[in-house]
Order: sequence, then C-alpha cells, then structure tokens
Amino acid sequence: MITRLYNTEEDPVYCSFVWGANVSNGRSHAANSSALYPDDMRDDWFADAEDPRTELLRQYCYGYFLPFICASGIIGNVLNLIVLTRRNMRGPSYIYMRAYSTAALLAIVFAIPFGIRMLVHKDRGQWEEIGPAFYTAHLELFLGNGCLGVGVMMLLVLTIERYVSVCRPGATRPAIGQPGVVIFIICVLTFIFYLPSIFRGELIKCMLTSKNVYVYLRRDNIIYQQTLFYSVYKVLVEIIFKIIPTFIIAGLNLRIMWVYRRTCARRRQMVLTRAIYAKNEDPRKFAEERRLFLLLGSTSILFLLCISPMAILHMTIASEVLPSFPFQVFRALANLLELINYSITFYIYCLFSEDFRNTLLRTFNWPWVKSKLFRRQVDEVSASPPATATAAVCNPVCPTIHIEHSNHPEHANGPFRKGQYA
Repeated sequence: MITRLYNTEEDPVYCSFVWGANVSNGRSHAANSSALYPDDMRDDWFADAEDPRTELLRQYCYGYFLPFICASGIIGNVLNLIVLTRRNMRGPSYIYMRAYSTAALLAIVFAIPFGIRMLVHKDRGQWEEIGPAFYTAHLELFLGNGCLGVGVMMLLVLTIERYVSVCRPGATRPAIGQPGVVIFIICVLTFIFYLPSIFRGELIKCMLTSKNVYVYLRRDNIIYQQTLFYSVYKVLVEIIFKIIPTFIIAGLNLRIMWVYRRTCARRRQMVLTRAIYAKNEDPRKFAEERRLFLLLGSTSILFLLCISPMAILHMTIASEVLPSFPFQVFRALANLLELINYSITFYIYCLFSEDFRNTLLRTFNWPWVKSKLFRRQVDEVSASPPATATAAVCNPVCPTIHIEHSNHPEHANGPFRKGQYA
C-alpha cells in the first residue's frame, strides 16, 4: 500500500557509489570521474571516511547509555502518571503535569527506534521493507521532536500557572484557559509547526544483483535543506521551542523564589516572636523554603543544560560535519542530555516533594507507610498554631507547598486555603 502512494526514486549512480558491484549497473559508473557525484550525494561520502572511533561511540551511547536512560524514563513517567491521577492531585496544574509526563513518555518511546537505527543502520540505513525505511526518513524526527516540543510547551504553561499561584494569588484561575482546550491547541499547533521536518530526508531504492531484491536507503534531501524556507525554519523552530521557553521558565522561577522567600521571611519573623511556636515549628516549617529553592533551581539549570545542546545541534547539523568525530561526540551527548531531561522528572519529584513521596507510598500501599504517615500527621496537628491559616500553592514538581499567612482578611479569604489544590 505504501509503495502505491509513495514512489521512491531509483538512482543507479548513487547506488553504485554506495554498494559498488553489488548493484545492477556496477561500480564502474562511480569510479570513472568525480563529476558523476552531484552535491546531493555528499551526505554519504562520510561512509568511507568515517572515523573508526565513531563506531565505538555509537556502541556505548546508543547501545548502553540510551537503553538505560529510556528504561529509567519510561518507569519514572509511568509512575508519574499513576501518582498524578490520585484524588489529592486535582486541579489545572496537575492536568498540565499529566500532559507533560505523557509527552515525555511518548518522546522516550519514539527515541528507542532512533537509537536502534543509529546503532544498527547508522545514518544511511539499509531496509528491505519500505515501511521501516519510510518511518526513518520522514516520521522518526517528526514524531520525536513533536513530542519533545509539546513537553516544553507543557512545562512553560505549568510554570506560568505556578507563577500566577504564588505571585498573583488574586488572579483568575486557571490563568491561561481551560486546561483541556489549552493542551489540545498546544498539541495541534506544535505538530503542525514540525510538519516541514517530514521532508528533510528522502528514500533511494537500489536493487542488489546478488539477491535480486530492492533495498531502501535514507539520505538527506539536500535540495530542500538548502532552500531559504528551511534555513529560516530550522532556526525559528529552535527559538520558539528551546530558547524562548528556557528564558521564560528561568525568569519566572527566579521570580517565584524571590516572592516565596519574602513570604517566608515575614512568616519567620512572625513565628519567631512567639517562643512557644518557634521551638516546635521553625526547623520543620522553614525547611520547605530550602527544598523549594533547590527544586526550582535544579529544574531551571537542568532544563538549560539539557536543552541548549540540542538547539545548537539542530541548527548546525549538516552532511559536511558528519565525518567529524568531535561533532559525533557532541551529537550523541546532545541526544542523551535531552532524553535525561525528560526522564529525570519523577526522581526530582521524589527528591524534593514530601507530598509527592507520601502519595506514591500510599498508592502502592507499602505496609510500613501507614504507621509512619499517621505518626507524622499526629505530630503536625499537635504542633499547628491556632492563629494562622495555611495556603496550598501548587507547583509543577512540588505538588503542595504550605505557606503560613497571618489572620489578615485578605489572606484568610484568598483563593488558596488548606484543602484546595490549584
């Protein structure tokens, strides 16, 4: 069915250069003169001039490290989705968290065929069936990058919701719109924006005389990639889905940390004036401030370090630099770092969010958890001051952060009270 809808080009000269005498027209066509090799064949010259260290690099990066990262990411994001669907994880921000975890999970799943292709077929590939060849040439990067782009946009929207919760508590919630509608629009627009990447590769059909069968090779669509449209597009897509979100997320997180620190300073001053409460609450209540700073700081730094190399890679990758071993090292590191960014989310949640850890433990109903949680709840109830009201503020990786407010009417009647989830 695919062969009826998609006719691949048969290029005897190209096939002769790649396969030599194994193709029907022999290698002599390719050996007589270099003028037989037009510019659109240069993406495969590196096959004979490849650095011998590149094969070992592929084996370690795509044969060992990538499977481990993908396995950790799949397990983590599945656990994320399980925990984030619990009864105490309701509200717009948690919907965006679930969408982010789903996009990250799909991106990791689509990375598995990419790793197999890089390990087994390398950049050019060799397939006897047109289905896997078509997927590699046209859908592999489109689906993977589309899911990664949706994940970035979900994290951006999530950060905006968190910023509104902490810094603009009187604003209307949800801040952007109905979460379901926002997620649908982001998904559709993101995949539409990535549609031009479908045409960056093309298939070449070669017939092997030894087996009398056709094989399909992938090569870059040089004519398309050298157009002004694609040159502008590949820069624009990195600006929209990498550079701008990085600066916005970092800026909003810094603002959240500043506002939260100022709130905690007022709370600390109020509590420390009451000696009876300072002894019982100060170490435990103010420890969340340090956790929040570590949480927001680590997510911002990880996002910057893991996403930036991929943005540089997408704007610089070309056939001419593929033989370079340093470029192959940078390419492998950029791919692995981006996968790490979407695989480590669950472990950051568990490290910095006590509420997330407790929900995870309750979900799987481990026997030693119930008594521990019960004792902790009893301690918190006995130590809670009667003259304060607690507000629960949601953030993307620390589901509930409790902030003490005074009895001022503006705080007591605000939109965030204990038991409510943003």
